[in-house]
Amino acid sequence: MKQMVRTKTKIGILGSTGYTGVVLVKLLLNHPNIEIIYLASEQHADKKFSDIYPTFYGVLEDKCKKTDAKKIANECDVVFMATPHGFSKDYIPKLLSENSKLKIVDLSADFRLETTFKKKIKVTYGLPELYRSQIKKSQFIANPGCYPTSAILALAPALKSGLIKLNSIIIDSKSGTSGAGKQAKPETHFCEVNESFSPYALAGKHRHLPEIENELSKLAGKNINATFSPHLLPINRGILSTIYADLKVKINQKEIHALYKAFYKNEYFVKVLPENMYANTKNVRYTNFCHLTPLKDEKTNRLILVSSIDNMVKGASGQAIQNMNLMLGFNEKMGLDTVGQIP
Repeated sequence: MKQMVRTKTKIGILGSTGYTGVVLVKLLLNHPNIEIIYLASEQHADKKFSDIYPTFYGVLEDKCKKTDAKKIANECDVVFMATPHGFSKDYIPKLLSENSKLKIVDLSADFRLETTFKKKIKVTYGLPELYRSQIKKSQFIANPGCYPTSAILALAPALKSGLIKLNSIIIDSKSGTSGAGKQAKPETHFCEVNESFSPYALAGKHRHLPEIENELSKLAGKNINATFSPHLLPINRGILSTIYADLKVKINQKEIHALYKAFYKNEYFVKVLPENMYANTKNVRYTNFCHLTPLKDEKTNRLILVSSIDNMVKGASGQAIQNMNLMLGFNEKMGLDTVGQIP
C-alpha cells in the first residue's frame, strides 16, 4: 500500500525583503508543512534572496519576483502581506479578484480597524489568545501591531474581570529600532539612536493608539481612552510595556497573580511570570512568547503590568504564522516552538 504524501501549502510573501518579510522567510523555512514559492520584491526583483541577505546563502537561492497579482493569487494558497502601510488597501482587492478563495494574512495596519472587506469577506483581528475560534474559520486576517499586542495581552485579564478603572490606563512602551522598518529615516540612523533613549508621537499621535483603544473597548464592553507613550530604545528588537491603571475592586497580589495565571493557563505563547521576576526583552528575543508580570502597588492601589515581546516575532511575523497555522488547521506551535537565544 502506497503511503499518502501530503502536499505542502504554497506560500507567497509580498514585501519579502523588508524586516518582517525576512523574519517570515526565516521562520517558514523551518515549517514542515509549507513551501515558499513566491518572494515578491519590487526593489530586488530578479535578484537571489541570498544575494540580498547572505545569511541565506546555500539555504534559499530563489529569486525575488515582481508583484504579479494574477500569478500570486493563482499559484499560492496563502499570501502574507509584509508591505508598507497603505499598500494592502489597493492590492488585496486585486488578489481576491483573481482568486476569491485565497487566504491572506496582512501584517500592515490597513485593515486592523475593519470588520468586513467589500461587505463579503470577514476581516478577523489576528490575536489568537482572544480570537482563536474566529481565526480558525477566517480567510482574511489583520495581523495586530507590535505595541498593541504587548498592551492588549497585558490588559485583557484585568478588563475582562472588571479589575480596573477604565479612564485610568497609562501604557508606557519602549521599542527597538527594527519596529520602524527597514527604510532609512533620519531619526533611526545609528548616530541618532545610539546612546540615546527618546519618546515620540506622544499625546495620542501614534498610529497604533486607535487599534489599542478599539480592542480594549471590546474587552471592557465600554469605550476606552488610554494614554499611550511610545519610546525608542537603542536596541535592534524587542518591546517592553509598563502599564498602570487604578484598581476599582479590593484584591491582593496573590489574587491578581492567580487571576492572570488562570486567564492564560491554556495559552502556550503567553507566560505569566512569578511576581519576583520582571518581564524583559532579552528573555523573549527571537521567540513568539509574551512574558507578563502583574503586580499590585499597595501604596497607590494601582495595577502595574509589565509586558515583553519580540516586536519582529510575536509583534509581527511569528504571530502571522501562528494565525496561518490556525487558519490551515496545523498545530499552532508549528515553526514557532523555540526559546530565546542565550547569551
